[in-house]
Amino acid sequence: MATQQTSKATSSATSSSATPKPTPATQWKKSGQGVALDVPSGNTALVRNVGMQVFLTRGLVPNSLMPLVRKAMSGKELDLKVDDITEDQLTDMLALFDAVTVYCVVEPAVLPVPADGEERDSTALYVDEVDFDDKQFIFQWVVGGTKDLEKFRAEQAASVESVRRGATVAGKAE
Repeated sequence: MATQQTSKATSSATSSSATPKPTPATQWKKSGQGVALDVPSGNTALVRNVGMQVFLTRGLVPNSLMPLVRKAMSGKELDLKVDDITEDQLTDMLALFDAVTVYCVVEPAVLPVPADGEERDSTALYVDEVDFDDKQFIFQWVVGGTKDLEKFRAEQAASVESVRRGATVAGKAE
C-alpha cells in the first residue's frame, strides 16, 4: 500500500503543470556571488552571505567563542559588555572578524595580512586596512542577516543624532 501511495505521489508531482520548475545550477551559483552591502564607513562591498555554518564546519570558530556564536545564531541578542569578555575571547573574536571579512567579501577582494617579512601589494586591500566597524558589521550580517542590520543602522543613527553638524567645542583644549 505504501508503494502505491509513493508511486501516486511521484506521478502526480511529475505530471502536474502547477509544479514549479527546479532552479538551474547557474542561478544557485549566481546567488553565491554576493550582494552589494553598504558598510558603516560609507563604502560598498560585494559580500556573500555564506552563513556561520561554513566557519563552524571548517573549524574556524575558536572554542572560546562557541557559546557566543551559538547565542548569535539562535537569534538571541548578544548583550555583551567589555568586562564580560576575556582577553583570549577578544583576540579570537578579532581574528574571526578578519576571517569572515576575507572569506565573505567578494569585491573588492580582501586579503589576509601578509606574514612577517612578506611585501604588501600596494594595489591590494588587506584585512587590517578595513575599518573595524565594517568588519563587525559584515560579521553581524553573515550571522544575523538583514533584520539585525536594520536595527544596527537605527541604533547607530540614534547615537549620533544629537551631534550637530559642524558643532564646535567651547573652551580651550587642555
